[in-house]
Amino acid sequence: MGVGGRSRLSKKAESDLPLDHQLTFKPEPDEKWTFRDNRIYIDEVDVRELVGESGNDVAVLCGVYQGLCEYQQHVWKKGGKGFAQFNGIVSSLQDTIAGRLTSLYEDMTGGVRFECSGQDFWVNNVNVCSVVALYRIRPTDKARRYLIGIKEKLGLILARQQSSTRYDGVRGRARELLVEIESALEYVPADAPLRLGDGRRIA
Repeated sequence: MGVGGRSRLSKKAESDLPLDHQLTFKPEPDEKWTFRDNRIYIDEVDVRELVGESGNDVAVLCGVYQGLCEYQQHVWKKGGKGFAQFNGIVSSLQDTIAGRLTSLYEDMTGGVRFECSGQDFWVNNVNVCSVVALYRIRPTDKARRYLIGIKEKLGLILARQQSSTRYDGVRGRARELLVEIESALEYVPADAPLRLGDGRRIA
């Protein structure tokens, strides 16, 4: 019997075994999924942390999403359809990944990539809150122009016509930040070129 035949018999034998308490799933010899303490791990790496650290890596996000689907199907075939905690964690992770992938698609097609998490808001991987805070601490003309650029990108986000629960929340936070930026821009740095309307005398 060839190696392939032995492999098929091995997989069948494994599928007949009951689930262990960690719901172990090994789709490949060097890949192991487990569930413990209400967290899912792949090769001892917390999947939620992996998703958070993957940022805009579409390949990783899609791979993890597919892996979660296969993991859940494995658990269900073993009689684990009623494991509410496990199924809830899988669903939560899939929702997070789906939301991120949707955001990446929308952001790439709109020319502006953004991400909102609580009070933090990133535009093209730049934390808007941090930029505003730094400008208030040390305003310079270069920082002012940079802040104006971010303001324009927020305007592009707000100009989109689409609507969804997630996107409406993003729009609300974007509006708040736009107000903060406009307030910060009221202060003109000393090194800024003289312009009409700056409230300073033109020599």
